Order: sequence, then C-alpha cells, then structure tokens
Amino acid sequence: MIITGVLLAILGILVVLSIRSITTLLHELGHAIPSLLFAEGEVVVYVGSYGDITKSLKIQIGRLKLYLKFNILDWNLGMCVHQRTTQPRWQMLVIVLGGPFISLLLASVLMYLLVFIAMNVFLKALCLLFFFSSIWDFFINIIPNQQAIKLHDGMLCYNDGYQLKMLLAEGPLPDAYFKGLELYHASDFDAALETFYQIFEEGFDKKILKERILDCHIQLKQNQTALDFFLEEMAIRKLKVHEYETLGDLFFNVEDYKNAVKCYSEFLYVHYRNANVISKKGQALFHLGEYSLAMKELDIALRMNDRLALAYAFRGRLFVHMQDWEMAKSDLTTALQLEDHHQIHLHLGLYYERRSENELALYHFEKAKALGNTFHGLDYKMEEVRQEIERKNY
Repeated sequence: MIITGVLLAILGILVVLSIRSITTLLHELGHAIPSLLFAEGEVVVYVGSYGDITKSLKIQIGRLKLYLKFNILDWNLGMCVHQRTTQPRWQMLVIVLGGPFISLLLASVLMYLLVFIAMNVFLKALCLLFFFSSIWDFFINIIPNQQAIKLHDGMLCYNDGYQLKMLLAEGPLPDAYFKGLELYHASDFDAALETFYQIFEEGFDKKILKERILDCHIQLKQNQTALDFFLEEMAIRKLKVHEYETLGDLFFNVEDYKNAVKCYSEFLYVHYRNANVISKKGQALFHLGEYSLAMKELDIALRMNDRLALAYAFRGRLFVHMQDWEMAKSDLTTALQLEDHHQIHLHLGLYYERRSENELALYHFEKAKALGNTFHGLDYKMEEVRQEIERKNY
C-alpha cells in the first residue's frame, strides 16, 4: 500500500512537470510563429533552459529549431531567440505578445471544456492542471518584472511584460535609436554606444536610453565609466529596488566591495529570497576578508539554489583558506561541472598551487586568463608555478 502511494506520488510529480514543459513549449511557440513570419534567419526555441543545448532533444522544422530538455530542477525555463526586428514597431509587439496570447487562449479553451463539457474525473483533473499551468504562464510573463534573467551565454533579458513596457517607452525616440539597437544586438557595442550618446546629447533624456548606454558600457567592460554614468545620470532620483543589484554589480566590478555589500543588502531587504544576490553578497564579503560572514551567505545561497556555480567556487576558496582540502576540492569540482567560468579556474589554480600540484595549477591559471580573468597577480602566479615545474623536471 505504501509502495503504491509512493509510485502514485512520483507519477503525479512527473505528470505536473510534463504539463509545465508542454505549456512552456506552447508559450514559446506563441513567440516563435510571428518571429518566423516577421524575422529573417533561424528562430530557436528552448524549453527547460535559457539557451543551454546540452542533453537537449533537437528538432528542426525549416527555420524553426527546438531544443527540448526535461529539466526537473529548472522546470519553469523557456525562451525564444530570433533575429531582432526593429521596424515596423507593431511586429515586435506581436512577437512579444504572442506568448502570453497563446497561454491565455489555451487557458480560456480549457476553462470552457471544464465548465461546459462532460468528462470523466481523470480528464477533468488533467484539464484542470493544464489550465492552472497555462494561466500561471500568462500572469508570470505579462506582469512586468524588472529582475533581469541571466541567459546561458551570460547575456541578460527580461520577461514579456517588461519587454512590452520597454517597447512602449521606446515609442517617442527617434529612428537613430532603433539603428543603435540593431548595432547593439549585432554586438557592435562601440558603434551602438556612440549612437545612443548622440541621441542623449540631442536632449532625449529617457530612462530607457540611459539603460541602453549603461548596458553598452557594461558589455564593453568599461566598469568605472559605467559606474560613473549610473551615479551621475541614473542615481539622481530614488532608486527602485532592482537597481540596487545593478549598482551593487557596478561597485563589485570596480572592486569597491564595501559599497557593493551595502547595495546588495538594500536589494535583499525586499527580495530576501534571491539566492543569486545572496551569493554575490557572500563573494563581496570574501573580498573584504569577512570570511565567516561570507561562508554564512554562501551557505544560505546554496541551500536555496544548489546550481550557483560561483557560490560553490567562492565557498571552495574559503575551504582552501581553512585548509579543508576535501571540501574545497568537492565545491570547486562541482562549480566547474556547472559552469566553465574564469573565476572558477582561478580558484582551482590557487587550490592546486597550495597542494603543490603545479601542472594542474598552471593549467587552470592559463584557462582563467584565456577566459578573461583580470586577477592582478595572475601572471606572477603563472610564472611562479612554471619555475617550480622546471625545477622539479631539471
């Protein structure tokens, strides 16, 4: 009897997760269909990830590519990627609204079936689950969320409601702005930045334009310039809660960790369950030498979300500091399995250096540098372990 109950519970969970995946797919197809009509090039739909194609089922139908992943841990993930269109404006509106429209349409049809069509208990329960999943997709996407979503490639995007809000805000801006957007989406950030600044200097003092300028500085890794621009142009009014995370990141990038902690704390005062920002706060505390506080924050972040690669990496570094080699190796290995990030390779290099495993230390230091790590002592560390390797081989 107990075994039967457990099996039924597992089956129920699988059914719910399957329904979530199906309604997420339908929502993303709502974006994909108008994208195929209006945009050139391929249209790619991801279900179960924000752009990660590993262990995904690939299906291609003409210009449409589907990457489907049954992801129990991230069952709510999905995105549609297409070549950006900026003119006419109504096409972008149709593409953005396509997903919520499909979710709402599906929920409406299911509601009609539940109210007016006679069904057995099993079918009614199935329709009810699909209804709740569809209506969830509609509201979670149509309500603007200022919290950016980090994609698999590190880029940021926003939910449908916030994209719609930005599209409406962009309406009064001149044609040159949309040319700047084309340059931005083509990763020509220098040209996009020049275009946006020209518009700004012409007197278009719009928040959305300032956000684009800031994004360009960030993409170009002009960290101090980005911070200065934020403080001069965007912090002249009372900041919204989500902007404290952005400001915290800017302080973090210029190594002003004390102010970064203050900003992250302001953000967490409202969004206290945001594991990613808790992890960032822990990383900043680590750089300040507040090791016990950093460990506490990183532990909390990983209890809330055990897929935060940098939280594992910095906690692993703390274990190196404590000379708990087994825990350090475990955390750093887990971090690298989750993400191939320069900071993780740096921490692994430092771990292997402390363990006198110089070949592995050199490998990870070189990987860290190749991936863009800017640790001040990295070249010195690399030369040091090279000399140690030569001495041993001599």
